[in-house]
Amino acid sequence: MNFKTVANKQPDLIIGIDIGSSYIRAVGCIHEEGVRFPTVISSYKKSIEGVERGVITSKDEVTQAIIEAVNKIEDEVGRSATYTLVSLGALLLSSHHANGHTQVSRGDAQVTDLDIENAIKDATRGVPDIRNKSVVHTIPIKYKLDGNEVLGDALGVRGNRLEVKTLFVTYPLKAMNVFKEVLEDAGIQVTDIVAGPIAESISLLTKKQKTAGALLLNIGSGVTSVLVYENNIPLLVSTIPVGGDDITKDIALGLKITLEEAEDIKCGKGSHHYSIKKVEEIIEARLEDLCVKINKELDRIHRRELLPAGVIVCGGSTLVPRLENILRNELKLPIKITNTELVRLTNDKLRDTSWARVYGLTFLAPNDKDLDVFKDLLSSFFARVKRVFSQFLP
Repeated sequence: MNFKTVANKQPDLIIGIDIGSSYIRAVGCIHEEGVRFPTVISSYKKSIEGVERGVITSKDEVTQAIIEAVNKIEDEVGRSATYTLVSLGALLLSSHHANGHTQVSRGDAQVTDLDIENAIKDATRGVPDIRNKSVVHTIPIKYKLDGNEVLGDALGVRGNRLEVKTLFVTYPLKAMNVFKEVLEDAGIQVTDIVAGPIAESISLLTKKQKTAGALLLNIGSGVTSVLVYENNIPLLVSTIPVGGDDITKDIALGLKITLEEAEDIKCGKGSHHYSIKKVEEIIEARLEDLCVKINKELDRIHRRELLPAGVIVCGGSTLVPRLENILRNELKLPIKITNTELVRLTNDKLRDTSWARVYGLTFLAPNDKDLDVFKDLLSSFFARVKRVFSQFLP
């Protein structure tokens, strides 16, 4: 199908952009009539410099990379993007739980959006160092009215005192300002900035997994991201400064070989020239250290060894030898390495799950269809957050 000559109104072009430690990825998608998921009509991937563990270190290089990515997609499709969404997956992306409360304002004691906003605003006082942080997402986790828990949303329920337990996903304000400057310099009209772990969860986790309790673990080249769901709501978003590149460096130092050789060995290639046992010991030491850090994150929300749907692993380091066994032994949870999820969703347009983050972004563009339960969740929260936190955002 030639999307440049579609009769009548052409479907909106949605571009998702993911700026990683090693690569920039972008996809162009549309919502086709009768097709449940976004249709991929263009993709772009290129190695990138100027980013260290997901944090921008050279604004000029990243700006140029974004311009090239968007131009490539738009030129190939033959029109400009209607919506552009960008993922944020860098080190220091983190989350915090905080409780806030307010008195219900209406005379008939019915909870309104304003009451929820006021309770969330009160909860910001419980977020450490909030003045130096940018709030990326605000997700109410639990409501209480007059001390009684409310199932689902509290909007419209009657009571006098509203309490809201909220998950705040934050990023350092200074780093966020740099991120936004780069997007502005690139001439990008951004529809939204989305935490990368949340974006990729849309295409990689099922509702059943999100409801039962699951950990989505992305072991990237420079950063490992941690996302925990329960009852279809995120409980934890965090990043750990360990990735596949650290394993490569460990192998290079341990075997006294080049980084290129070490990378091949890490991916299960060419290890016959070296002691397999030695290689496994090096990899195991680094992964055990990573698991210690993951368990510390799970301890923050009291979910260590308590996620029935287990750990779903994605990212560029899923080919590391014995990864599944080591994670299972150290985390004491079921482990699933994702491989083919995107093949089904994109009709083989995207195969590597390292594309899950950028593809997941395209689900969140404004659209009449209900593509995912979480889309409605995010949309309502985004609208609410933009009103509540305008005073905190740069």
